[in-house]
Amino acid sequence: MTHILEPARHTPILADADVVVAGGGAAGFAAAVAAAREGARTVLVEKFGTLGGCMGTGGWNAGAFSLKDLNFERFRDTHHLSSRTTVDEVDAETMDAIRRCGIAGEWMARIIESDEHLGVRQTLGDQANRVAWVCAKMAHEAGVELMLDTFAADVILEDGQNVTGLMVENVSGRGAIRAKTVIDATASANVARRAGAPLVDGNWQPSMNITFGFGGGDRARWQEFAGDRREVPDEFNRWIDEVLVPDAGYIWWRLGAHINRMRPYADLVRRAWEEDGYRAVGRIGDIGIIAAAFPDPDARMPDEQGMYWGRADMDGKIDTLDAGHMTIVERDARNYMMDTLRFFRKYLPGYDNAHLMYLSPYIGTRGGRAIEAERIINEDDLFAARRFDDVVATIVDGRCRDDQPTDIPYRQLLPQRVQNMLAAGVSAHRKPPNLRERTVVINMGQSAGTAAAIAADDDVQVRDVDVRKLQRRLLDRGIYLGTKPHVEQLLKTPVPSFHQTHRREVS
Repeated sequence: MTHILEPARHTPILADADVVVAGGGAAGFAAAVAAAREGARTVLVEKFGTLGGCMGTGGWNAGAFSLKDLNFERFRDTHHLSSRTTVDEVDAETMDAIRRCGIAGEWMARIIESDEHLGVRQTLGDQANRVAWVCAKMAHEAGVELMLDTFAADVILEDGQNVTGLMVENVSGRGAIRAKTVIDATASANVARRAGAPLVDGNWQPSMNITFGFGGGDRARWQEFAGDRREVPDEFNRWIDEVLVPDAGYIWWRLGAHINRMRPYADLVRRAWEEDGYRAVGRIGDIGIIAAAFPDPDARMPDEQGMYWGRADMDGKIDTLDAGHMTIVERDARNYMMDTLRFFRKYLPGYDNAHLMYLSPYIGTRGGRAIEAERIINEDDLFAARRFDDVVATIVDGRCRDDQPTDIPYRQLLPQRVQNMLAAGVSAHRKPPNLRERTVVINMGQSAGTAAAIAADDDVQVRDVDVRKLQRRLLDRGIYLGTKPHVEQLLKTPVPSFHQTHRREVS
């Protein structure tokens, strides 16, 4: 017998809502805040105890605040701010402009301005906690009903395609949340899968990583040591190329930057290999490899607090949707980081007294399973800077072109086949191309939440939302949809219908 038959049960209804959002990362938090601010009764379900997703709970926040995706015209020359930008580094006019760019801009401004009362963010751990706090505060102020430490276990489905809520599990047991619209912001389309929506499979190059923080570093000793390490004898570099790189296998290019960071210490890496069995390129079972970013001799690390923050990247034949694979990843990545800490302590002067201060509570991935949307943005769209008459957000990807934004259509948020559901963030798209920048996914979340609230208020399905009404609402809330002449012309055109794939596109 390969399965069991579960008996019928009476499940308590925990809430009747207009909107329920599964996932409290960047997209989900924004979707919930947007819906609640529009007057919809909104419940946000998050499996962890904090919000913020990879930037908050996960600690992967070494990237940047993308300003160009807030408003391309206003910030086309600024492009981005470091996620560690302090309040003293942004002038008042720029900060005011950021704050007026929708939920994403407000979120950025509140994180940066929190330095005035909570002190300048010193570490990535401090930044992660600040992000989680700001997300939770914005959700609470908007009136979002939070259900933390709660897992979105299943959907409530009627007639095989009408999603009418979520089944959730937490320490109190199993419960139901009935809702007019469900938003999947799980980063892997978990809810859409359970609803039977067509999906785009996750890719096999998920760009996985784990963030770490080592404390106890002696900056002066490290810099003295590293200053003499810019060149090492060729024999050790040959060892890197002939032994370590081949050991990395066919995906060494993914970790190439990390491997090159090891070159100034190649003799020490080799010695640790031979004496202690330490593998600077570690193993993730027999399905992948892992390599940490070693300190750069020219970097100001450890910092003044003695902290070294970095990440270890993984790649290989790892299926992020296979629980068995992810168990191996979680186990072996953490074992590798402990081995790497021992290497730092024994072989790297200045890190003799290093200790582990922080390790991500879960493994981060970029990309993954997503809905088969009514219109899927592709790389051709980005190269063409394609415009869509159902635009709800924009993106500028410099790897394709940086002189014009590309529209993200409302249809990108609409799954095929099922009703009363939207997706936002990584659940709404797969890579390539990359629509995962935090500004973009927050804008997608705000668009989804606003659409769900309008649907509830107008008593229609999200597929039947008046897209012109949605666009006007988003514009009023600070979302950039294009130049003023373009938007004025757009709002004069007939309203699209999404019962069949709408194909009006303009290059």
